[in-house]
Amino acid sequence: MQHKAVVQLEQDLRGRLIQRADFDYDEARKLYNGMIDKQPLVIARCADIADVVTAVNFGRENDLRVAIRGGGHNGPGLGSVDDGLVIDLSAMKGVRVDPVARTVRVEAGCTSGDVDHATHPYGLAVPFGIVSTTGVAGLTLGGGIGYLSRKHGLTIDNLIEADVVLASGEIV
Repeated sequence: MQHKAVVQLEQDLRGRLIQRADFDYDEARKLYNGMIDKQPLVIARCADIADVVTAVNFGRENDLRVAIRGGGHNGPGLGSVDDGLVIDLSAMKGVRVDPVARTVRVEAGCTSGDVDHATHPYGLAVPFGIVSTTGVAGLTLGGGIGYLSRKHGLTIDNLIEADVVLASGEIV
């Protein structure tokens, strides 16, 4: 991968590009499972969905292996990759509660704890798992079993819609 491409990615992101020489690289690449020690080439800490599109396009155009990290809670370390690009969504923590519609809109970097803190003042809850540090995106994609599942179904059963960035960079 050419240095010029990395410089361009850094300029194009609203979020932050973290590289191996950066002072906080080791902290940024850390995973929930401390036994996993992957060394990504670059970490794109995205600020919004436009950053995600930019990072996906960069990975594809530079033929990099790509891993997506939401909350970083995945036990086997699937949110990282050696010598590739990590698209880190952890800065995307927006939560908007609509107490009238009884819905919540959550960005991909949120943990279940972030959502619980936002919904509880309205007497609302989402049927999440039981660990507050679990990322909502991965939990939802994996089904999401928790205390409320017997009455309200899995987390995925309660998903109304999602904005998804495809490998082509298209948002659907």
